[in-house]
Amino acid sequence: MKQMDYFEQFDPPVLNEAMLQRALERRTVRRHTVLLALAGALLQIAAVLFAVLVRAWYPVLSLAVMCSPILSTVGGGVIIILYVQRGGADYDYGA
Repeated sequence: MKQMDYFEQFDPPVLNEAMLQRALERRTVRRHTVLLALAGALLQIAAVLFAVLVRAWYPVLSLAVMCSPILSTVGGGVIIILYVQRGGADYDYGA
């Protein structure tokens, strides 16, 4: 059988506990960020549904509640656009 990889030619990459901890922390922060974004989206959906349900009884309150998720989504979109235009951020956690 033909050998495809030559493991003795190169030294393995340096890997220590601090690097593994940083990777684990980055993964945890990413997971928390996704959960937070999902919770915010669900809260906005709930606010819109509440506004639709109370529209007949409280039209002014319904309008105010309906504007809140719209403004929040527009603001989040602006923040995302600015973040992407600046190239994002590369934070080194724990350094």
